[in-house]
Amino acid sequence: MPTQAERRAATRATLLDAAAEVLVERGLAGFTTTAVTDRAGVSNGALFRHFPTRLDLIAATVEHVLVRLRTTYETTFGDLPDRPDVETLLDLLWSAMSDTQFGAVLEVYTQARTDTDLLAAIHPIVAEHGDYVNALTARVAATLGDGTDTAPLAGLGSLAILAMQGLVVGQMAGASPGYERDVLADFRTLIDTLIDTGRSPTRTGAPS
Repeated sequence: MPTQAERRAATRATLLDAAAEVLVERGLAGFTTTAVTDRAGVSNGALFRHFPTRLDLIAATVEHVLVRLRTTYETTFGDLPDRPDVETLLDLLWSAMSDTQFGAVLEVYTQARTDTDLLAAIHPIVAEHGDYVNALTARVAATLGDGTDTAPLAGLGSLAILAMQGLVVGQMAGASPGYERDVLADFRTLIDTLIDTGRSPTRTGAPS
């Protein structure tokens, strides 16, 4: 029989899964605690025992989605061959990032621009994710380089992540069919050219 702590953890996970689904379907404007409890099949009281305010729930949902994305990154990039080709890496990255829940999190990022309370709530979560992404791009760059300076290659990884965030936003905005395929093909060509000419950008900040 599950312990009380296990039941509590299971309820929290159920609420966060439901919250992520509601965020995708309704956006932040339609993200209500009632919608989440209805989706999760739990009471309002159960929700508020875990998340006292709607803002707490939003921040926890953002963290839930980003932790899941990091798990996907680890699975995707955890066992790369030596010197994988750029096309393979970009395809793997897009498969990890082209997720509707991550797109919904980007909507929260945008809303936080003009909502100081929301910004304060998600800032440490986003900063932690950015630190992870920086470390990941450095690890992947090490598989591409020749053992010398891999910072420029890590910069390309950061550039790729930022570009794909833009593609996710494009999907949310109803981009035309084939848009992502064409942009990714152009981006592969650009990355190959930068690597061949030794003009990889140096990373200056952490994407999320």
